[in-house]
Amino acid sequence: MTKTVTIDGRAITVAPIKIRQLPAFVRAVEPIAKALAQGDVLAALAQHAEALIEAVCIGAGIERAWLEEREADVLVALAAEVIEVNADFFVQRILPTIERAWMTISSMHLSAASTPSSAQATA
Repeated sequence: MTKTVTIDGRAITVAPIKIRQLPAFVRAVEPIAKALAQGDVLAALAQHAEALIEAVCIGAGIERAWLEEREADVLVALAAEVIEVNADFFVQRILPTIERAWMTISSMHLSAASTPSSAQATA
């Protein structure tokens, strides 16, 4: 699915992420996704604004300099378009990866909490 939006007289075509864009896009999205996975929407946006801007530029195929001259609502609108167009990518690839990582971390934490320390084991 491809979508074209017009912002400040500029037609922007948002298309699914291509493989050549994937490494940079995933690097940009990773800190945002981690904060969202922890349920912290404010941190996802406030603490990772640079990453959000970078992800939107990659996902919308626009220059950062152009985006930086717009108002914040343009960033939000384009982010929504990038997410909508790439929903399969987010839902089928990113979210399961985050969930698996969270489960691994949680199980390691539970495992460490239930394993007696070496001091207790030798006593």
